[in-house]
Amino acid sequence: MKKTFLSYIFAPSFYVILWGALLAVVLMYFPEQKFAITTDGQILDIITYTGYALMLITMLCLKKDFRGKMLEWGIYFMLGIAALLREAGIQHHLTNSDTTPFKSRFFLNPNNPLSEKLIFGAVLLIIFGALLYIAVKYTKHLIVSFFKLETITWSIATFCSVLVFAKFADRFPSHWRHVHNNYISRDLIDMWSLLEESSEMFLPYLVIIIFLQYHLIKKKA
Repeated sequence: MKKTFLSYIFAPSFYVILWGALLAVVLMYFPEQKFAITTDGQILDIITYTGYALMLITMLCLKKDFRGKMLEWGIYFMLGIAALLREAGIQHHLTNSDTTPFKSRFFLNPNNPLSEKLIFGAVLLIIFGALLYIAVKYTKHLIVSFFKLETITWSIATFCSVLVFAKFADRFPSHWRHVHNNYISRDLIDMWSLLEESSEMFLPYLVIIIFLQYHLIKKKA
C-alpha cells in the first residue's frame, strides 16, 4: 500500500479516477443539478472546505519534517491560508469601493482610496514574492526530477495542472463572450462551472498527498 502511495503516478491517478467518477455520477444521475451542486453550501463546497481544514492540520502536524526549511514551510502555510480565504470569497468583502482589491482595475480606478491600494498592493507583493522565491529556488530541480519520475515532483505537477485547468474553466465563458460577442448556452455555462468547482475541490487533497508523501519519503531516508 505504501509503495503504491509513493508511486510517481499515484497523485495523477488519484485525481483522474476520482474526478472522472465524480463527473460521471453527476452527469449520468443528476444532469439537471450540475449547477446547483456547485453553489455555496452544497456538497462540493462542503468537501472543498473540509479539504482545506484537513490540509492546514496536515501542514501543522508535519511541520517537523521541515527542520532547516522553516521559511519554505511558512510560505506553504501562508499560501494555504490565502487559498482558503480566497475560496471563502474574502476578496469581495475587503473594500467598500470595488468588487475585489486584487485585480488591475482596482489599482487603476482613481475613485479607490490610495490607502487601500497601498495595503492590498503590499499583500499582493508578499504573495507574489513568496511564489517567486519558491519558483527560483526549486524550478530547476523540479524540471530535472520530473524526467527522473520523482514522486513529489509528479504530485506537484498534478496540483499545478489542476490549478491551471480550474482557472481556465473559470474564465472560459467570459472569454468566449468577449471574443465572439455572444453568450454560450446556460447548459454549457453550468457545465464549465461544474468542471471548475469539481477540479478546484481536489486541490487541498492533492496538497495533503504531497505533504504525506514527503513525510514518508523523508522518514524512509
